[in-house]
Amino acid sequence: MKLYRNLFFSVCLLVSQFVLAQEGISGKLEDQKEETVPFATVSVIKLPDSTLVTGTTSDIDGNFNLKPSEEGEYVLKFSAIGYADNFSEELEVSGPGFNYDLGVILLSEETTMLDEVMLKSWKPRMKVENGNVTMEVEGTTMAAGNNAYEMLVRAPGVSADQNGNFKLNGRSGVSVMLDGRLTYLSQEDLKNLLESMPAENIKSIEVMNNPPSKYDAEGSAGMLNINLKKNSMNGFSGSVYAGYTKGKPNLFNSGTNFNFNQGNWSSFINLDVSERGTVRDAEVERIYPEEGDITEFQQQGRQEYIKLVPSVMAGSDVELNETHSAGVMAQFNYTGIDDEWLTDSQLYNNTGDKLADIASENYKTTDTYNGRLNFHHKMNLDTAGTSISTNLDYAFLKKDIFSEFYNAYVYPTADPENEILFNESFSNYDIYAGQVDFNLPLRNGGNLETGVKASKVVSKSNLDFYIDENGERVFQPENSDSFRYEEEIYAAYAEFSKQFNETWSINAGLRLEQTNGLGISASMGEENKKEYLEFFPNLQLNQKVSDNYELTYSYNRRIKRPAYDRLNPFQFFIDPYNLIVGNPNLRPQFSNSFSIIQNFFSKYNLSLQYESITDYNTEIFSVNEATGITKVTTGNLDNYSSYMASLIAPVEFTSFWNSNNSLILNYQDNQTIIDGIDVVNESLFYMLQSNHQINLPADFKLELNATLQGPMTVGIYYVEPMQWLDAGIKRSFIDNKLDVTLRFTDIFKSQDLKITSEIGQNQFNIDQYFNKQAVSLNLRYNFSKGNSKKNTRSTNTLEEMDRAGVK
Repeated sequence: MKLYRNLFFSVCLLVSQFVLAQEGISGKLEDQKEETVPFATVSVIKLPDSTLVTGTTSDIDGNFNLKPSEEGEYVLKFSAIGYADNFSEELEVSGPGFNYDLGVILLSEETTMLDEVMLKSWKPRMKVENGNVTMEVEGTTMAAGNNAYEMLVRAPGVSADQNGNFKLNGRSGVSVMLDGRLTYLSQEDLKNLLESMPAENIKSIEVMNNPPSKYDAEGSAGMLNINLKKNSMNGFSGSVYAGYTKGKPNLFNSGTNFNFNQGNWSSFINLDVSERGTVRDAEVERIYPEEGDITEFQQQGRQEYIKLVPSVMAGSDVELNETHSAGVMAQFNYTGIDDEWLTDSQLYNNTGDKLADIASENYKTTDTYNGRLNFHHKMNLDTAGTSISTNLDYAFLKKDIFSEFYNAYVYPTADPENEILFNESFSNYDIYAGQVDFNLPLRNGGNLETGVKASKVVSKSNLDFYIDENGERVFQPENSDSFRYEEEIYAAYAEFSKQFNETWSINAGLRLEQTNGLGISASMGEENKKEYLEFFPNLQLNQKVSDNYELTYSYNRRIKRPAYDRLNPFQFFIDPYNLIVGNPNLRPQFSNSFSIIQNFFSKYNLSLQYESITDYNTEIFSVNEATGITKVTTGNLDNYSSYMASLIAPVEFTSFWNSNNSLILNYQDNQTIIDGIDVVNESLFYMLQSNHQINLPADFKLELNATLQGPMTVGIYYVEPMQWLDAGIKRSFIDNKLDVTLRFTDIFKSQDLKITSEIGQNQFNIDQYFNKQAVSLNLRYNFSKGNSKKNTRSTNTLEEMDRAGVK
């Protein structure tokens, strides 16, 4: 362990620091769509001999600032890949106190010649600011026909574990927001929601390693924020799209969206109907202590999982006057799932003799109804920026499940047996949240933001279990369950930010959250109450060493509360030899994170981070040696720590070939005691993500996504390395109104998920492939009637649905 750690820090400390100087002429670069142009070159040319004397690059917001070293007449040249060069007017520098603001400089897109073929360039796909990364999704070939979940796992540093839960830089405990609003759903229901959202309606994805205190403290590893497209046209605009995917299984997607802006009104509606799904092939092996009756369990299984997802989202915003603006947003989606899980299992004793063959057929149908409603209002109190913002949210989730289990047992020395089981279950969630934020610019140049938030979650679930006896269903009350959970969270925060001088700036905040929870299991006669008040400080100190080198020092404390269903003490059988049981004593996990972020040339980003987590939540399994039944529950690890370094490095190979690359190194150390056994699980996790955008002849655009993921620890589990390659090619027709995209995923069929775990003499191994390899064809036709307009649709925050259950 020490060798890993020493090697890790030795590599990190081999990074040089760059020191240059700054000052003077300022301005901001924007394109024709009024979007900023980052990382552009600004050159200072002396007149009359056109000598290049100095230069700089624009920052992430398109701003630049520089100063010629001598008096004289100068002109500035602005250049960036994908844009035509532009020049400033002649400027006369008269002395050291010279100061000139050029305002907004417009850069127009250009078309360049290469090998006598017209090739159009592009803007950067990745932006870094204060340690947070924004990945542009709009217009990429990989977005065509894809969904929000698949785009999230392609974001820098983002991956998924064996259950589909998001991990950030190899760490679990990630919260997901939509337009700044937390989803308040469990991991399973969150995945369903994200898979119902077409990726083509996403503008960008923010990876927030250090969210400010304004946002909920939920999400110990950080937050992912999905920014949806906003209409920028006066009048009417929209698109219609459809696609087909050939793979296992064959799937389709289709939908349309409409936008209308008139005067102070802005409205939109998105409609989508898609079929999503997967085919999973799995092999499972469990080895038990030799002194038990059963020493080995083997299982081969195949799951076919198909979901039909119609969804609708609509919203409207209005600027009532110069002081007041308001809006409403509503979303609803239905998910109908057909799930078939077929397995063949074998049991062996310590001499290798087979004890039983079990053939199981499990069929499950699920109907899920999910809706959300948001109302937002903003009041500007003065022209300096003082404002009050209000957000009110309501969300609901209703899920009905019917399951059938057919089990056939064959024994070497006994008669075969058959078993038919049924269960009907439902779960309902009602979530209410309200937040008020007050923003106050201070006279000394700083800014103070404060706010309060209250949320309430009411969760109800019921399970009725039946067994087939002579063709009749017989209710089994001992295997049935009813559970209710209520939770209230009251929060308040204050955040201060200030630019002290050209070198130093600070952002410091403190958030308080009071949590009151009550879980009632009627079937087991248990009642569990939880009440705790926690403080979550957040500090970020920025140092601008030079134009080309910046440092950010940060610290934050965050929380990851258990999903609501994990607190239910009832046990539920997946198949005859695997069951899940909740843990009412499960504690939330708390993280303390320290990081130093270095930014070079407003382009390259290196982050060094240490994180310590107490009461880390993870799956824990135990085995009944007499019956061979494996029980899976969620428990708290005693200690978890990680040492992480990440690098983001865009590379421009040529004028037609651009790439965005990220590399993560994370040493992970998990330690706990299970059944009196010391369990230590450590690994050096690495992940390399490389996205390439290549403009080809005849206006074709090629995009390649390559991922190399190293070994990873997830609590007591060890996930082996894997790698995969995706590709897409796109061309536009009819004056760029019709986009045609051909997309390939997991080209080499290499996204194979292998997991192992060992506790004492108990060993667990699983090898599963989700048949990601597929090819899809997607068409999208865009239409509009209007003029360009800057849109100001409001966003806000929400969180509790992340724990209710929608994947």
